[in-house]
Amino acid sequence: MPHTMQIRNPIEFGYRSDSPVSGSLFHSHPFYEIYYFQEGECTYLIGDKLMALRPGDLILMHGMTLHSPNPSPHRPYVRSIVHFEPAYVHGLLQAEPANALLRPFEELRNIRIPLGQADQEELEKLLADMAVCYAQRNGDGPSSPIDRFDLRFLELLHRIAGWCAEPIRDREHRSHNEEHVQEVVTYLEAHYPENITLDDIADALHLTKPYLANLFKKVTGTTIFKYLYNRRINQAKILFRFEPGRSVSSVCREVGFTHLAHFSRLFKATVGSTPEEYRRRMGEGRPADRL
Repeated sequence: MPHTMQIRNPIEFGYRSDSPVSGSLFHSHPFYEIYYFQEGECTYLIGDKLMALRPGDLILMHGMTLHSPNPSPHRPYVRSIVHFEPAYVHGLLQAEPANALLRPFEELRNIRIPLGQADQEELEKLLADMAVCYAQRNGDGPSSPIDRFDLRFLELLHRIAGWCAEPIRDREHRSHNEEHVQEVVTYLEAHYPENITLDDIADALHLTKPYLANLFKKVTGTTIFKYLYNRRINQAKILFRFEPGRSVSSVCREVGFTHLAHFSRLFKATVGSTPEEYRRRMGEGRPADRL
């Protein structure tokens, strides 16, 4: 059985998870993510990028980036994921080597690395070994006096750094529909704080409103305005995290909401706490979400 992931620790590992995804699951988190796509069909919205994934794609995600997969419901969706706090790496290594291994996440930010066959086989073998070590660490197997999982995790980061040191040729041959959706996402990223209407988007992209709305839903699994509201809420989380002294009404206006009540209602529905509670926890230095 694949390992499941419940984000509670500085590092979490899920190997060959095949749990289905129903509906759009927009989320962000303050830790880094290594995502390896192994089987299925999936389009993935990460920040302002729409990616049509293929098995063998490796994605590095920087913290607090809004993302959501949209896998095909007709095929198994298999992926391996590592979530980790940067501080975890600094706890294992001295500052200079730790910074070197974290550099791809901090400088490249949300990049896809299409791996060749040999690199895929190497990564698959490493992930399988990590799964055994992870089970031993968490009491599902015989204990070991040496934490081999940490060694394998550092080996994974070292291999990723090597791949990122080479020129990354991201094959992005989008379909006509995917090109249109990417244009929508790019437009929303540039204008999300504004009072945007579907007419505005359709006029800017020279498309009809029904075509635009249906196409976005088909490719991403969500609606344009659900994506827009999630983008605004995520930006509010970032502002509260880095500027906890800001008032809720100030953040509400900056991210594009006109009415404070609407902002508060959506924030609580999305994050699980009110903006005031989230801001207070950020000011106290306590984690407010691990989505």
